[in-house]
Amino acid sequence: MHCKDSSNPRTYQAKARRLAHDVRLRPSARTGAPAEITFPHPLSWWRTRRPERFKEVDIHIARYVLSKSAIIGESHWHLGAAGNVAVAINVARRANGRHSIISLDVAMTAVLCITLEGNTEAKLFLSAILSQRADVDQALGKLSDEWLDFTPPWI
Repeated sequence: MHCKDSSNPRTYQAKARRLAHDVRLRPSARTGAPAEITFPHPLSWWRTRRPERFKEVDIHIARYVLSKSAIIGESHWHLGAAGNVAVAINVARRANGRHSIISLDVAMTAVLCITLEGNTEAKLFLSAILSQRADVDQALGKLSDEWLDFTPPWI
């Protein structure tokens, strides 16, 4: 039996060096310029994406991420993540008071999903939280206004 890759390790290493040498890198990759990430994590969508950029499939993506998440101290969190408006808003309200951006991101993602499903109370709450956080980031104030005027086209 003869295996091409394992018969002569030096030949394999030489071939790998030639292939690596032939790769044409973009100028930014050669200079060590920072990479631009254009796909933010679903838990930050509520504070980074404009309402008209959402699609119906984003609800499923965000809910999948929520199914793998939890908020410590919130025993009914799973109900809010599944779409219960009252629970989701109350969990987000408490998370906002704790000043923990991680738990707020998780809680507000549940509110975002409910908003994208067409719930007016969730939309108003999302807009209010964004407006409240506009002190830290000016762009959130504009985003808050955009959410007030938004109606999902798939509803």
